Amino acid sequence: MAPADIQTTPIAFHRYAVRHAKAGSIGSEFQSLPQYRAASAEDMAHKAIRMEVAEFADYFFRIPSQANLEARPHWDSGTFNALLEGHNLLEAEISEHFIRIVNELNLAPGLKLASSPDKPDMEDMDESRQKPDAAFFKSHMVPSDGRPSWADQIVSVEFKRHETDMDPFDDRDEENVDASALERKKVRGQLIGYAEHIFRVQQRVALFMLLVIGRNFRVIRWDRSGAIVTRAVDYVAQPHILCKLLWQLSLQTEEGLGMDPSTTRLFVHDEDHKLMDAFAEEVDTDLATEEGVVTTVDLQADPLIFKYVRLAFRCSLTPNWPHYRVHVPSDGGQRSFLIGKPLFHARGMSGRGTRGYVALDCKTKRFVWLKDAWRVHYESVDQEGATLEQLNQKSVPYVPTLVCHGDILEQVTETPHYWELKNPSRPILTPIPPFSGLSSSQTLTTPRTPSSKGRKRRISEVQEHEEQLRSFTTVAFREDCPLRKHTHYRIVVNEVAMPLSEFQYGRQLISIVMDCVRAHWKATADAQIIHRDISGGNILIYPKVIFMPKSKKYKIKWTGLLTDWELSKPTYEKEPFVWPRQPPRTGTWQYLSVALLSSDKPIEIPDELESFMHVILYHSVRYLKSNCNDVASYIERFFDAHTVDDNVYTCGLAKLAAVKLYGRLEIKDKLPLKFDSPLDDLFKRLLSSFHAHYVVQDFLERQAQAAKTTLRSTSPSPSKPVSNWAPPVEDDDEDEDDELAKSSDTPEPEVPDDKPTPDMERRAACVSSHQGMFGALKTAFKALKWRIDDKEGDRVSPAHNPLFPVGPPQKAAPATCKRRKTVSMIEFHSCHPAAIPRLHHSL
Repeated sequence: MAPADIQTTPIAFHRYAVRHAKAGSIGSEFQSLPQYRAASAEDMAHKAIRMEVAEFADYFFRIPSQANLEARPHWDSGTFNALLEGHNLLEAEISEHFIRIVNELNLAPGLKLASSPDKPDMEDMDESRQKPDAAFFKSHMVPSDGRPSWADQIVSVEFKRHETDMDPFDDRDEENVDASALERKKVRGQLIGYAEHIFRVQQRVALFMLLVIGRNFRVIRWDRSGAIVTRAVDYVAQPHILCKLLWQLSLQTEEGLGMDPSTTRLFVHDEDHKLMDAFAEEVDTDLATEEGVVTTVDLQADPLIFKYVRLAFRCSLTPNWPHYRVHVPSDGGQRSFLIGKPLFHARGMSGRGTRGYVALDCKTKRFVWLKDAWRVHYESVDQEGATLEQLNQKSVPYVPTLVCHGDILEQVTETPHYWELKNPSRPILTPIPPFSGLSSSQTLTTPRTPSSKGRKRRISEVQEHEEQLRSFTTVAFREDCPLRKHTHYRIVVNEVAMPLSEFQYGRQLISIVMDCVRAHWKATADAQIIHRDISGGNILIYPKVIFMPKSKKYKIKWTGLLTDWELSKPTYEKEPFVWPRQPPRTGTWQYLSVALLSSDKPIEIPDELESFMHVILYHSVRYLKSNCNDVASYIERFFDAHTVDDNVYTCGLAKLAAVKLYGRLEIKDKLPLKFDSPLDDLFKRLLSSFHAHYVVQDFLERQAQAAKTTLRSTSPSPSKPVSNWAPPVEDDDEDEDDELAKSSDTPEPEVPDDKPTPDMERRAACVSSHQGMFGALKTAFKALKWRIDDKEGDRVSPAHNPLFPVGPPQKAAPATCKRRKTVSMIEFHSCHPAAIPRLHHSL
C-alpha cells in the first residue's frame, strides 16, 4: 500500500545543530539558515507575552536606590527629530541616525551602541554567518572591526523599515502577540536566531533586545521559556519613553541585564585562562584512543588521560569564543570548573538549552564532563544528579560517575511567572517553603538528593526586588499556562566519552550496546529506575583500561556508557499521572517504540528494549556496508517519518510495518535489507520477537476490552424511583419471553479467536525482559562471520537532497498541536555528532 501522508519528523527544535553536531533528522542536517529560522519561529509560536513599556521598565529596570538622579542624561521632545521621516527611511538610514543620537547624547551611560550590519563574526564564533544590525557594549569593549562580537554584546539591537511586514509582533490581538503573516514570521525567526546564538556563546539567564521598526520600538526579554514583548511605541513622538528606558537599562548590574552571576568571564591575562592553555598542550604520556594492548610504561601517568580527551579540550579553546570559570554546587558549598566552547549544544531558543563541555576541574586538575541545562521544572522529579547518585550507590555499571550537581542560584525562567500574573484566574498552586533568611552560602543551591529535599535559598537585594521575586516564595504551576517553567541546572561527571558514531566495526557496536543494556537492566533491577530516553545520543563510547588475568596484560577496551538520565523515573511509581509531575511519554522520536509512537501508554521495559534495537539499526544502516544504496532516504522513511491522523502525530508507516505488522526489514517491497554479517540473524530474531510481542499485546488488549464490555452489561442499573404512571410488574405478569430474557442476563464474553500460538508467546517473552534481549545480542556478538572492515564511514551523502525538507508549512502556525501535550518533552533528533572534533562528549 502506498505510504499515505508520510512527513518528516515533527521537529520540536529543542536542539540546534550544524552538520558536525547532533542533528534533528536527516532533513535538519541539510537545513539552510532561512529554513532553520522559519522552523524556530514555528517552535516559538505562542510563547510571547505582551507587556506595556512602563511596566516593563519598572519590572526589569528598576532604578536603584543609590542612583544619582542628577546625572540622568538630558533629552527633550526633539531628541529624535532626525528620524521624523523614519517611516520613509531605509533600514541603514534609520540605523545610522539612531546610533548617532544614542551615542552623542549618551542616553545609556557606560554603554555604547555599535553597528555590525555587513560583517559576520569569525567562523569559529558563528558558522551560520549571521549579521545582526547592532548591539550595546560596555564602553571599553566596543568592537572596532564592524563585526557582531557575540561574546561581548550586552543588549542586542535590530533595525527594520517602518513597514507592517517588518514587525514580528502584533498589538491588535490581545490574546496572541505573534504576527501570523509569513514575512513577519521570518523577522521573528531572525530575532530568535540572534537570541539563541547569544545564549549559546555567553553564560546567561536572560537577554534583552531592542527592536527599532522605523519610528517605533519594542523591547524583548528572552529566556528559555519564551519572550516578553513590549507594545510598539513611537519614540519620535514620545522620546521620553525610550530615553528613560535606556537610562534605566544602563543603571542595571550585569546580573540585572541577564548575565549569569555564577560564572566569571576569563581574559587572556587571567591565571585561569593561562591554566587552560597549559592543559590543552599535547602530552606524550597520554594514552592512545584505539583498542589494543598497552604496557605498564604507558600506564605510569597519573592521572591517565586519553589523547581524545585532551584533544577535545584543546578544540574547545577557540581564539574568539569566551572562556569562563563556572561554579557548581558540591557538598553544601561549590566547586569551580574552567570551560571554553561547548562541544555539544542543544538547538532552539525555548527548552532545556543543553550545552556540554569538556571542563577542567580547578580542584583536581582533571578533565571532566560538565553539562549546563535548563531542566524542566516539575515538582517531585529528582534532578539527574540525584538519579546518578542512586545508580552509583547501587554500583550500576556503565553509567556516568557523579562528581557534583545542583540548581544554580534559584534561577528560573521568568516568562511563565509573568503570564500567571497577567492571567490570575484558576490558579493551581504548588507551594514550596518561603525564604528563611540569608543562607551561609549565597551563591548556589544545594543539590537535591533522595534523602534530602531541602534547598538553601539565595537572596540578592531582597529589599530591591521583593515584588519581582515574589514568584520564588510561592512557586505556582498553572495547568492553563502555555509556557513551561525551567530551572537552571549543572551536573559534572568523571567520564568524557565519545559519540556512538565513532564505533570502528559492527561487532564493536554490538558490544557497546550490550554494555548499555546491562546498565539498563541493573538500573531497573537494583535501583528501580527506568531510563525513558534510549537513543543514539545517549549511548556513548568510553575507553577503559582493562586487566586481563590470563595473560596478565592490560588492554584498552571500548565500553558502552548509558548517559542522560534526566528523564528517568522510578519503576515503582504506580500512581496515575497528574500534572505537573512529568509527562508519561518521553524520549527521542527516531528511537521510540512503535507502541509509544502510536498511543499514550507509559514507557515500559519492552519499549526501551525496542529502542535499543532501533539504535543498532540506525547506526548499522548509516555506517556499515549493506545492500541499501540510498541510506539517507531509508533513514528518513524509517526513523524520521510520521503519519498524521486528526492532527495527531503517530508512528511512520515504514517502522510500523517492519516491527509490528510483518517483523522484517525491507529496503523496498520484497527486497530485504542485508548486511552480510551476523546482524542479519540478529535483526531477524529481534524483529520476529517484537512482532510476536505486538500480536500478544493486541490479543491481551482485546481480551481486556471484551471483559470490560461484559462487566458493563452485567452491572446492575442504579435504583430509580417508582413511576406514578405505571405499577411495578407482578410475578404473575410474566410471559413466555421471560425465559429468553433470563438466558441473556449473563452473556459470555466474546474472546478473540486469533489467540497467539505458544511459539509466538515464547518469542514475545524474549523481548519482555533484559535477559532475552541480552541473549540475542550475546549470540550475535559471539558469531564467527564478523568482519573488522565492515564500516564504510558516514553513508549519508553530503549532496543528499532530503525527501522531507525541514521547515514549517508556509502559513500561520496553529495554536498548538495535540501531540505537543503528550510528547512535548521528546527531543526530535537523530543524534549523529560528526567528526570535528571526532571524539568529544559524554552525558
